[in-house]
Amino acid sequence: MLYQRTLWAGVIVGVVGLLIMLFSNMFMQTIGTYTFNGSNGFFFAVTHVYVLAAQGCLPFSAGLISAALVMRYLALDSPSSEQQKPEKTGNLPQV
Repeated sequence: MLYQRTLWAGVIVGVVGLLIMLFSNMFMQTIGTYTFNGSNGFFFAVTHVYVLAAQGCLPFSAGLISAALVMRYLALDSPSSEQQKPEKTGNLPQV
């Protein structure tokens, strides 16, 4: 189902964002840089991609999880998803 895949995608993106945030200090100490000069352009770009990924993953994860919940609610609410109830055949005892 689409809502299950969306939910799992949201959970995975959230976990990735959380791991990026947890390891950001170690990353910044080893190869990160906030200043740009001609010699460290690559590390400057990698640092900015890393920081933006950490800031973008968690809100995007929350949006995916919310969308999955709405899709699940709409799938349960639609009349086509309801199970067909057996009709009574009129074999009721006569009084």
